[in-house]
Amino acid sequence: MRITARRVLMMAPVLIAALAVAIWAFSYSAFEFKGGVGIRDSGFFSYPRYHAQLGDLPLWKDGEYQFTVRGLPPDPLDLSLEVVDATDADRTELTSLSSSVGVSIVDDSGKQVCTGSGRLSDANTRGLYSWVLESSNSHASFWHNRCQQLPISRSKTYTVKVTVSQADAHSPHKMLMAVLKGGGNELP
Repeated sequence: MRITARRVLMMAPVLIAALAVAIWAFSYSAFEFKGGVGIRDSGFFSYPRYHAQLGDLPLWKDGEYQFTVRGLPPDPLDLSLEVVDATDADRTELTSLSSSVGVSIVDDSGKQVCTGSGRLSDANTRGLYSWVLESSNSHASFWHNRCQQLPISRSKTYTVKVTVSQADAHSPHKMLMAVLKGGGNELP
């Protein structure tokens, strides 16, 4: 079969349109994010690239908090509970709290994406099914092994539920910010 210049010219717009659709389908824009507080894109070469802030809740009192979001980045995402205005200097206080925290994420078809729970004081043991406190000079956040590398679809709506129970009487008056983060390039 011989391809003529005329056939190539006729097929060029179709190929360009197909390429444009493919680029659109695989690219993500932060403008797609709905619900929650907002999303930050740190750039292609950063890790994690996306930080979707879902909402905040008080660390010091019992309650159930629910956040509904859609238009998340299609990369595997990790759920963390960032302790607002806390750093590594607060580590001892945060990991001594007997408060129980539970999280669950369900998609719009009712499928459970993740569930995790435990006492914040278990962060000292770093068990497989307990909270872990990650901290530095600039931040502190709890994460749970069962809510990491979550298979997220940008076309689905997700309900994230965070429950604080048996709040420790010595809890600092700090807020927790539920965040889904991921994407980008993790360099060795």
